[in-house]
Amino acid sequence: MTVRKLIIILLAACLAFCPVVSAQKGFPSVSAAAVVIYDADFGHVLYAKNPHQQRSIASLTKIMTILYVCELVQAGKIGLNDVVTASANAASRGGTEIKLKSGDKFTVEELLYAAALASANDAAVALAEYAAGSEQEFARLMTNRAKELGLKDTNFVDATGLLSIFSGNYSTAYDMAVLSRFAMENPLFRRFVSTREYELKPQNKTIRNSNALLHEVKGVTGIKTGATTPAGHTLITSVTREGRSLIVVVLGASSREVRNEESEELIEYSYARLETVIPKDELIAKVNVPDGVTYLIGAVLKQDLSVFVFSEADRQIETRVELAPVRAPVAKGDKVGELVVLRDGEEFGRMDLVADQSTGLASFLRRIWNRILQFFARLF
Repeated sequence: MTVRKLIIILLAACLAFCPVVSAQKGFPSVSAAAVVIYDADFGHVLYAKNPHQQRSIASLTKIMTILYVCELVQAGKIGLNDVVTASANAASRGGTEIKLKSGDKFTVEELLYAAALASANDAAVALAEYAAGSEQEFARLMTNRAKELGLKDTNFVDATGLLSIFSGNYSTAYDMAVLSRFAMENPLFRRFVSTREYELKPQNKTIRNSNALLHEVKGVTGIKTGATTPAGHTLITSVTREGRSLIVVVLGASSREVRNEESEELIEYSYARLETVIPKDELIAKVNVPDGVTYLIGAVLKQDLSVFVFSEADRQIETRVELAPVRAPVAKGDKVGELVVLRDGEEFGRMDLVADQSTGLASFLRRIWNRILQFFARLF
């Protein structure tokens, strides 16, 4: 027997008798102290470990710092091009920094990039002092904003996260997931946390986003890293794949590597269980357009209705169609209603229904003919 034939026989034996490894692995082993996997489209917790445990959150604090400044910009109270002069207090702030010196001048926009990408504590303090007069007052405003957003287990006493739960700066994995979802819906905030690199012109250097997953993992769009001794290593990741978005919160990991690895494993596990319930091209309903050249058009989903299936209960959803009055002309893709997604009889989420074809405005005689057709359609 030749060596080649022997190799072929051995390979065949392995294929016949070796156990087949499942394509879908079990749930990842999670060592982090608190974890939440959050469906960002429907506002639903998919998995949680100690979700409501109050903890130090390190630089995840800066999510609210950056968001609050962005909201001030959007309200016209401050401008991105406003020049901020760094105080001695801001310049003295330790930890991660861009090494501000007292008297340095940066724009609000530059400081936002520094806080978001480099997690610069000195930049965050400079922003807080500019926006509210003092970091203490800014932290009070941050806490008030958290309460407005329904975050019941969150309190801020600084703009950086250097202070811990022992000083009154804390949140939970659940609150951070809800805050992150809200923040990522803000286009200005999203611009800062999704940027991979930024040229910080006053210092003639390029800063790189500290979120390794933003550089390495498919679909990651933000949002923030953090690490202190009381908090451990923290990371919140936003991901969008196949039109579906997740927020993954990992708090209290033992190292940066563990934090990143567990976050990535949770992301991959989740998207491996994404199942399409209704494809976007499936006809959901017929829409009456009484003054249209075509008086009946189809309503389809703008994107697939899909769910993350962590258990059989996740598949148990119902839907209800809500159509809006439609007048011609209608372009293909125009919104014509909503598909209400229900679980256990309660609303779970809403998705846009759009026209599957266009129809122009009908003439007077055509509208009469349409009504005749509709009359007989109702009879038969």
